[in-house]
Amino acid sequence: MIEVTINKEDFKIPAGRIAEIVVVISNRGDRKEEVTFKVLATLEMKDPSLEWSVSIIGVKKEEQKLLVTKEENNILEYKIDIPANRRKEIYITIVSPRAAEIGDTGKFKFEVIHSEGLWAKDVTIKVESAIVAVKTTIGQEIKVARDIGLKSKLHGWKEIYAVLAPYNLKGYVFVETSRPDKVLSLIRGIRDAKGVVRGEMQIEEIKHYLTPTPTIHRISVGDIVELVEGPFKGEQAKVIQIDETKNEITVELFAAMVPIPITVKAEAVRLLEKEGE
Repeated sequence: MIEVTINKEDFKIPAGRIAEIVVVISNRGDRKEEVTFKVLATLEMKDPSLEWSVSIIGVKKEEQKLLVTKEENNILEYKIDIPANRRKEIYITIVSPRAAEIGDTGKFKFEVIHSEGLWAKDVTIKVESAIVAVKTTIGQEIKVARDIGLKSKLHGWKEIYAVLAPYNLKGYVFVETSRPDKVLSLIRGIRDAKGVVRGEMQIEEIKHYLTPTPTIHRISVGDIVELVEGPFKGEQAKVIQIDETKNEITVELFAAMVPIPITVKAEAVRLLEKEGE
C-alpha cells in the first residue's frame, strides 16, 4: 500500500524567491513498488515568457530540473523504486521568475502513479510583495524613507510599492517590494541608510505599525513632552496628570518662572522622553 504526504500546498513568495516542498512516499506493503512522480504546471503570468524553475533532488544523485513558461510547459517525470516497508522523500524547489509581478501565479499538480492508483495534489505559488527592513541612523528614519521613495521613482523601479517610517520604531524603515533583492542596490548612496536586514517579512508582521496608537495611550505621568501647537508651541514640559476620558493631558512648562499647570489635548504634544529613561 502506498501512502503520500506533502508538507505544504499554498505559498506566497516575492519574485525570485524559492518555494520548498517535500513529498514523502511510503510503501506499507510487503513488496517493492515502482512509482512515477510527475509535476505538471499551469501558469498565470502577465508576461508569458518568464520562466519558473522546478528542481527535484534527494532521491538520486543527479538533480532533475525543468524550466517552464506559460508558452512552453513540459512535464517533469521521475521514477522511483521503494522497497517494502520503506519510504522515500522527494525534495522539490520551485523558483518564481525574478521579473514576476504581484499576482502572477504558478499552479503545480503533483502526481504519484503506483500499482494501486493515483495520488494527486495541487500546489499553488503566488507572487506577492514582501517587507524589507532597512537600518538607518536613529533620528533620520523619515529622511531615509523619503530618499528611498524619490530614488525609486527617479529610476522607474515599479517594484517598490511603499516605504514606511513608523513613528514608534527607531533606526529602521520598511520597504514594501516584490523584488527584495533590489533594495540593497536601491539604498546605495543614500546617506544614513546603513544596510538591509537579512530576510523578508509579510505585511501581517508589521500591521501593528500601520495603525497608530492614540497619543494619550503612549504617555504616562512623569514623561517629558514637547508642545506642538498652541501659544506654547516648541516648549518642553513634564506630564503631571492624564484624563483619558477627555483625551487631555496636564503639563508643567520647564521654562516657566512659576510652575503653572496647563491642560491641552493629547494630540497637542509629542513624546520626547519616558520617565526613568
